[in-house]
Amino acid sequence: MLAFLSANIYSQNIQLHYDFGKQSDGLKRQFLVGTFEIFKPDSSGYTFFFTDMEFNSEDRPRGASLAYFEISRTFTFPFFKNHNILKNLMLHAEYNDGLAIFPLDTLITGTNLAAAWLGGIEYGIVKGGLSLNAMLMYKYTRISKAPDAQFTLSWYYPLMEGKITLTGYFDLWSQDNGEGKKIPVFYSEPQVWFYMTKKLAVGSEFKISKNFIPGSSRIEVFPTLGLRCDL
Repeated sequence: MLAFLSANIYSQNIQLHYDFGKQSDGLKRQFLVGTFEIFKPDSSGYTFFFTDMEFNSEDRPRGASLAYFEISRTFTFPFFKNHNILKNLMLHAEYNDGLAIFPLDTLITGTNLAAAWLGGIEYGIVKGGLSLNAMLMYKYTRISKAPDAQFTLSWYYPLMEGKITLTGYFDLWSQDNGEGKKIPVFYSEPQVWFYMTKKLAVGSEFKISKNFIPGSSRIEVFPTLGLRCDL
């Protein structure tokens, strides 16, 4: 992200993944996931937005069963712009929300995915083509009995003059376990993309998590096959 910011590049892409993972409880996933991302830098920072939609409803052909989005805004510190180290320090604000639907007997019902507000600091590093952004944030959700914290690390690394890109992120946060205690939750989505043209790529994503899937405390790994189009 910081590399894009320094180059003042506007970026957006759409992705379509086929999730063929299997959960630890034996449930096969086998559904499509659509992703849309926007990254827009400006003179005072950047705005980032993405949304995921899972197409896993009971009807045929399968319609959308889950929609989730994150929107964040990062602000640079103008008075640090000439400092060798602090020029990469930024303020970060974020909002996450979503909806899920599922069948219940003969009815279709839904639920909110616990909207979250986050705020904190962000630090970016660019070295030899590798871009790293680390965020340490305060996190609040309506279902939390006490505030939580979240650490996020995102990365971007082009290979072979951009014909291959390694990108992704991981999140580590605390949340209530329903028994009055806090538990750590880990979630990561590393991706690899092979560009067939300047705009079109094929690749894969691995959804790796612990304490994220309801009812599971095991490490879950769900691979995907994906198609990406940069707009």
